[in-house]
Amino acid sequence: MGIALLLIITGCASTTPVVKRLKVPEGSEIAIIPFRDCTIDGQEDCYGSVNITGSIFARVFSTSDRFKAVPLSRPVAANEMLADDAVVDIARKKHFQFVLNGEVDEYYSVAPMTFRVDRVGVSLRILRVDDGSVAAFFNQRKEASTNLPLQMS
Repeated sequence: MGIALLLIITGCASTTPVVKRLKVPEGSEIAIIPFRDCTIDGQEDCYGSVNITGSIFARVFSTSDRFKAVPLSRPVAANEMLADDAVVDIARKKHFQFVLNGEVDEYYSVAPMTFRVDRVGVSLRILRVDDGSVAAFFNQRKEASTNLPLQMS
């Protein structure tokens, strides 16, 4: 389902932290709601963090042969929480079977000359629109293997 997607963001992990509860049928359309930016007070990197992390997920979902990803607009500001039930309602009105909702929990980007690593933390849920149940979820905090952000993906 989304194993390749999750391995891209987490690197080469020995075990995947994806928890699958329901099967997403092959050929399903999954609505993708832009994630919420991280909201750590005083952390400048949080602003716009979803633009970097969200684009990685959108790119992987859009290249999948198993399902079709369809981006939707975020109805609230990037730093505002968007509850799963609200996301399900949005997807239901647009006749989707599944919707992806999530948050960037933490995001630290460093300058290459500091020789420190970038760090990202995300929480994602694929929700079944029929009943709002969680089909799969993923929570991960991961440091990049280098301090070059483009190599995080």
